[in-house]
Amino acid sequence: MKIAKLFCAANGFAVIETDSLAIRFKLGLLLTFRYGFYRRGTCSLALAGDSIHPSFVRGKKTILAGWDDWKGYYFLADNDEADKFLKVFYQKHCLT
Repeated sequence: MKIAKLFCAANGFAVIETDSLAIRFKLGLLLTFRYGFYRRGTCSLALAGDSIHPSFVRGKKTILAGWDDWKGYYFLADNDEADKFLKVFYQKHCLT
């Protein structure tokens, strides 16, 4: 894929997906240092090759992060505020 793509996940919220580790780090650094998110949680590895990474949290916004064998790295909005934020974030940082 080598780019980030925006989709609507099964929970109805926005999800950004990429198979690029470099893009995953770029987006994570932007969330942390430009937008003030902190990481909460631990890394959980599953037997099937999927993993859940610590979430990005700022105020009431929570963005779930992880790796899926089929889709690659993902950033998944966990609530309405995060959904709105993630859509704008994608427009600003993933389409350029």
